[in-house]
Amino acid sequence: MRRKRRKPFGSHGVFLIFQGGLLVFVLTFGMQMIREFSEGKALYQSVVSLDGLEWGEKLTAELQKIPGIRSLTPAIRIPVKLRAEDYTMEAALTGVELDELEKQVSRSREVTLGNTPVLLLGEESLGAMADGNGHTASGEKQEEFLERYGEINWQYCLAGEGEGEENWRPCLVAGTLSSPADGIYMTYSQAGILAETKETKQFLLTVRGKKNYESALGYFEGNPSLLK
Repeated sequence: MRRKRRKPFGSHGVFLIFQGGLLVFVLTFGMQMIREFSEGKALYQSVVSLDGLEWGEKLTAELQKIPGIRSLTPAIRIPVKLRAEDYTMEAALTGVELDELEKQVSRSREVTLGNTPVLLLGEESLGAMADGNGHTASGEKQEEFLERYGEINWQYCLAGEGEGEENWRPCLVAGTLSSPADGIYMTYSQAGILAETKETKQFLLTVRGKKNYESALGYFEGNPSLLK
């Protein structure tokens, strides 16, 4: 009985290995290209300060050199203490034109704007919440606050306001944000009333493209050599 001749691994095996390696290369290169493309098209934002810079024609001319810059709109930062049930934390409320904020809303409800501050909570903004014994709120507790945001009696007091007993006032939460996740936001108009001024040295910077954004930040952080 004739034994079947085994086909040598030879060129066919090498070809399969080559195909596999080529596929990995194409996938890796393709993912890198997609990431670079998305980073080049994405909008990036942060609140920057004009400390040391004067608003005027010179600054406007410098900003026009920044590729990808979309807008620079006023912002107000207000240091406060925030309280929910038995938990408190120090925080900063950021007042911006909400239409200018690149945001992803994860939960929301209708709240009428009036004299009571209305907030949007970033989903990672409650990490500093602590109880009366100084125990930080667990991840489960933070998630509970986010889930029950509309039922909780939220309160705030302005940082450094007066002496002695803290003056706690009510505030409302209109929703939560998955992005930006680390801040607490409110309308610019309400922030101006709360801060008792709309004069500001802080602005919400919006830039298209990651590299352009990093160059713009370099300018506002006092390193204009990064400006391209």
